[in-house]
Amino acid sequence: MTGYVDIHSHALPAVDDGSPSFEMSLAMLEVALSQGVGTLVLTPHLRPIDGTDKEEEHRERFAEFKQAVREAGIEIDLHLGSEIAFRFNMPEVAAWPTGHLADGRFVLTDLPPGPVSPGLEQAYFELRSAGYKPILAHPERHRELSKQPEQIERLREQDLLIQINAGSLLGHFGRRAQDTAEMILERGWPDFIGSDAHDLEKRPFSLLKKARERVLQLCGEAEVDRLFHRNPACVISDDEILRGEESPRSPAEPRRRNNSSRRGGSGKRRKKEKAGFFQRLLRR
Repeated sequence: MTGYVDIHSHALPAVDDGSPSFEMSLAMLEVALSQGVGTLVLTPHLRPIDGTDKEEEHRERFAEFKQAVREAGIEIDLHLGSEIAFRFNMPEVAAWPTGHLADGRFVLTDLPPGPVSPGLEQAYFELRSAGYKPILAHPERHRELSKQPEQIERLREQDLLIQINAGSLLGHFGRRAQDTAEMILERGWPDFIGSDAHDLEKRPFSLLKKARERVLQLCGEAEVDRLFHRNPACVISDDEILRGEESPRSPAEPRRRNNSSRRGGSGKRRKKEKAGFFQRLLRR
């Protein structure tokens, strides 16, 4: 599989809050190619209340869009899936033809804003029991989860896969989301980093290269490969992914911090700041 793999994007034209037109979607693919992406999963929003009519619309639009991509001469491998809104009947929606990613067992899910549902863990257990591999999209952007990082860890320990957004690592969703994304990354919790691209300016594919550079600074080359290529490629091939604690890091690839970043200063000061990370999040 050539190039990087992005499993979360909203480049399917005129079906959700992503690209509004074929023209913008084609331009978005050109940007994705310039960022080194060779394989892309289009994941428009899908809610249980939308019903199968909406899912069928996605499939029809995908066929039209693939034809437009061929005619434009854009060489990128496209797959279809959905970003499913969290509900208690997610296994039913996941069973729809595009309810899962790239015709495999992986299912991308999104939590609503506000308090975390007390039935969250049970709902994901039901998805796993139905044979799916659920992925939680951008937990770092969820206000309540960012204040309860121990719940993210507990969900991960229950085999929920974690995808963080490239833009979160770069501060595009605010300080809280950036702090949480870096904490998740440094603890080896994420399984994927996706663009969650919606357009050409506010939430573009063009953040991917800088996000890879940030991961390289914090964690090394092995994590760049695991999060941007190896694991996303396993979604396409429907294979087992490599969890963070198993990711090999050679001695030549120590974690590196950017001394000019907001966490700059002496090693002693950085260590103290890291120790108080949870407290800082909880105070906000």
